[in-house]
Amino acid sequence: MNKNIERTLQKYPLIDYATIKNILCANGYKYINDKIKYMKQEGLLTPLKKGLYVYHSPYIKTLTSKEIIANNLLGPSYISYEYALYYHGLIPERVEEVTSATTKRTKAYSTSYGDFSYKHIDKSLYALGLVILSAKQGNFMMASVEKALCDKVFTTRGIKIGSKKSMLIFLEEDLRIDMDELVDFNLSIVAEYFKISKSKRIEMLYKVLKDIVK
Repeated sequence: MNKNIERTLQKYPLIDYATIKNILCANGYKYINDKIKYMKQEGLLTPLKKGLYVYHSPYIKTLTSKEIIANNLLGPSYISYEYALYYHGLIPERVEEVTSATTKRTKAYSTSYGDFSYKHIDKSLYALGLVILSAKQGNFMMASVEKALCDKVFTTRGIKIGSKKSMLIFLEEDLRIDMDELVDFNLSIVAEYFKISKSKRIEMLYKVLKDIVK
């Protein structure tokens, strides 16, 4: 491959069709789709969805971050729910599917890099309690541990929580939360989540956490 193209493509852990087209056109290629097809056949490009690819440099072997992929497969979105709770060390079981929140409709993708799911969240709750974390190939957006727990409690269907006791049972038995990890929680995020959502569940979560947080 043209070295100029290779150097330019290395800058993108994920790359869309329009960007590839611009790079190839700038280097004199006319039959863009044929070139992209060839790059896919050679294992240089792996499709994630229509028009979005992972580029594999033949010279630099770096695993693409699943978290960065999750942020880019569907936007706006941030990683939350089970995956974020596991990432933050709040639940013991390893979570393979990367779970995210989005202001768009619920959606799921199955790719060669794994499964990615997106659950709708209201715009009023979207920006609360987000953190920017780093991977080798760049940054990604994830819910803070407090926001991830609120998101999970708020959106889980088929549960009835009307008391502190029922919330404790849900946290300990259903989610299998490591309760010792809750002592340093930032209660202001939970309080703000309740203020916006007006959710009885979040109110119960706040009351339980208030008894635990130091």
